Amino acid sequence: MINIYDSANQLEQNLRKTEEYQELEKAYSEVKSDETSYKQFKEFQKAQMEFQSKQAKGELTDSDVDKIKSLGEKIEKKKVIMTLMEKERKLAQVMDEINQIMFKPVNELYQD
Repeated sequence: MINIYDSANQLEQNLRKTEEYQELEKAYSEVKSDETSYKQFKEFQKAQMEFQSKQAKGELTDSDVDKIKSLGEKIEKKKVIMTLMEKERKLAQVMDEINQIMFKPVNELYQD
């Protein structure tokens, strides 16, 4: 019988070797090397998590929306952060495609 976890671990190792992951890693290093950009990026990440949490709980306020918009406008001016976010999107697309492949058997099972 196949050990699906071995396959998952191999996939994780292969993902690290993809161009998309390596470009993301490089872009993140560039952000980290710029102290101001890194601080803004981390602040934006934290705000995003708080925003999503409040949104899920139905506790989102206008102030929360304004805060995330303001932070978003700040980081849009930082080319190094925008490059990182573009690389994140590209890797996320690969991962979405992998996810679709992995769930293909379940999707086929439920098709009548």
